[in-house]
Parts: sequence; C-alpha cells; structure tokens
Amino acid sequence: MSLTLDQLEFLRTDAAAALLAAELPDDPLHAIQTLRKRCGPDEAAAVATLRTLRLRAERSRRFPAGMARQMLATDKLLQQASSYRLAVWKGRCFAERFGCGAEVVDLCCGLGADAIGLATAGLRVRGVDVSAEAVLCAAHNAAAAGAGERCRFETADAAELEFNPAAIVYVDPDRRAAGRRSAELSDHRPGEAFLRELPRRTGGGAMKLSPALPYRQAEQLPVGELEYVSESGTCRQLVAWWGDPSASGPPRRRATVVWGPPDEPESASLPAGQAPRARARRPGRWLIEPDPAVLAAGGVDDLAAAEGLWRIDHALGWLFADRPIDSPMAVCFRVLDAVPGRRRDVGLAVRRLGGGTVEVKPRGVKLDTDALQRRLRGRGSRRLAVLWYRIGEHQRAFVCERADVSGQ
Repeated sequence: MSLTLDQLEFLRTDAAAALLAAELPDDPLHAIQTLRKRCGPDEAAAVATLRTLRLRAERSRRFPAGMARQMLATDKLLQQASSYRLAVWKGRCFAERFGCGAEVVDLCCGLGADAIGLATAGLRVRGVDVSAEAVLCAAHNAAAAGAGERCRFETADAAELEFNPAAIVYVDPDRRAAGRRSAELSDHRPGEAFLRELPRRTGGGAMKLSPALPYRQAEQLPVGELEYVSESGTCRQLVAWWGDPSASGPPRRRATVVWGPPDEPESASLPAGQAPRARARRPGRWLIEPDPAVLAAGGVDDLAAAEGLWRIDHALGWLFADRPIDSPMAVCFRVLDAVPGRRRDVGLAVRRLGGGTVEVKPRGVKLDTDALQRRLRGRGSRRLAVLWYRIGEHQRAFVCERADVSGQ
C-alpha cells in the first residue's frame, strides 16, 4: 500500500515505535490482526507496510542494516533511492570538487539518502522535494543517521525555485513521472527544459541520470563530464557534472566503479572515449570482460590501451590477453575451449571439462540464459562460464573459468 502523510507522521511517534519493535506473526494477515488489537486499521496497515519496507531495504544490502531498520520510506521512495555506498561516494566527490563545508541544494531529495551522503562528507544540505511525504521521510532519516544538524528540508517545486548564480546543486529527477521508468529526459520531472538550463543558472553541481540515456542527449547537456558509475556489477547511474571552469567543448566521459563497505567505499575511474581503436587479433588465453560502466561510457578501447589488451572483432565488447589483469574495471576469464555456438557443442565441452554449474553470458545473440544454464549443468564440480557471441552470421562460444585475480 502507499503510505499517506498522516500515516508517515504516525510512524514517527513513540506509539508506532513500540508497534514496530513488537513480535508479530510471520503471516501478513495474522500480523495485521495482531496489530489491530492495539491500534486502528490505518495505523496497523502503516506499521505492517513500514516493517516490510525496512526488511526489503535491509535484504537489498543497499543500506547498512542499522539504517534500514530505522528508515522511514514509501515503496516509491525506496525504489528511487541511491544506495548508501553511492551516496557516500557522491558526497566525497562533491566535497573534493566544491569544497568541504559548502552548501548543496539537493533537489528532488526523496527519502534523503543522497542528502545524508553529502552531509557525511562535511557539506551542508538544503533538501527540496515537491512531495511532503518525501520531505518528512528525508528529515527523519537524516536525523536517524546523525546528519540532521547539517540538513534542512522543505517542500517546494524545484522548477519554481530561484538560484544564486554561485549555488552548488544536486538533482535526482523523477524518472517515473510518466508512470514507468524512462531514460528519456522528456519523461523526467522536473522536465527536460529545466534540466538543460540548470547548469547555466548555477555555479556547479551534478545531476543523476539513467546510464541508458542516449549519447546524443547526454552530450548536448551543458556539462563538463559524464561519469558512468557501477556498483555490484551493474551500471547504476550517469552523473553529469558541471562547474569546472577549465572544461570546454563536448563533455568528457569517465567510467567509475564503486565497491567496499557502504560507509567507507572505494572507487576507481577510467577516462573514456580518448584512446584509439584497439587492434584486432586472434583470441588470447584470457578473456577480459569490461565492467558495465566501461561499456556504458564507451571506454572499451581505453581499457585496452591502459592494460595492453586487444579485441577479436570491433563489434564485440570483450577484450583478450595472454595474462590476467588485476583491475576493478574488468572481470577475467581463463579460456578453456572455443566451440561453435550450438547447444550440443557447448554441452560436450562442459562435460569434457568436468563442468557443474554453468553461467551463460551472451553478446549479440538472444538466448534464454536461465533455461540454457539448467540444460548445460554437468555432473562435475567445476564452475564454468560460457561466453556466447555472434560475429556476422556465425555464433561461437568460449567455455571459461572465472578467475579470482586477487588470489593469483
């Protein structure tokens, strides 16, 4: 259910805290019936909903367990929120670019994850959201995280605000304003015209966009850098930065990978779109799969240049080497066999190599990977990966073993 403002206000009371901490049956219907003995139907529904949302937040591992257990959120706000790891990383980036202690106007602040990340980095935050429910949640969450003194929140429409020309701004527009998730700027709220004009109206900042935003749209934004950011093997965000007086011409591109403890994240970056096209050769003994952020940023050739790698075809995003590389920007696979891209040939190779569980990773070919992984599973104990691809009319597959480079 969607929590109302009245329900969210109730959930901040001492009475709600006692209900949220109570032992309840696992069955949702029985849990509601138990709660109804101690409060009204709206309050019982609110408590049950928030318990479910907190459990979902904790199980997602996008937030520290302690933060998830105290969180105030609605279903929509939880879906839209940045992970705490990325929020802390982004806060550090703001502090490095614009100075620790600066004030950042956090537009479309949602449940406050990014505001908390900014405050944790020593910045002062003015959070703004058109939703009174979001503002209430953000204020609660910032206080619970110990960041309340550095944050203040208000209900307002970002599109109607006046900005100081020197203002530092962060905006995370609603990508579901049209009722479905969309990468197109025209479907965002605040709208496309506001987002394109914001960098010209302010001194610096960043906007969080979909990494699936077409290049033609991203490169037309009046920003200095387009940073494609991945976490846990998925490209999560495109962060468009502005405010660097030395930036000129089309925006630079960068791929960044973020990992590590949520409150102490590590990161690595790779400039993208600058290296010449990598040479094409026969496959090497190691297949190097670039991180999704590298692929999204168009940085495959930059990774090849940085690590001395090559391609086998310029239409294929995989790279090859005669040695593994130790880089957070890629995953390494030891090539054990190369066979035609037919299930029979792949299955024979898996059995010959003593394969057990099989991971299928296609490129340029549509496959039912779940069904294939079940069918290819062998009786052995070896964990294998099948990297299945198409070049022209021909399908081929590399049967590989995922490498733990750090242990070599």
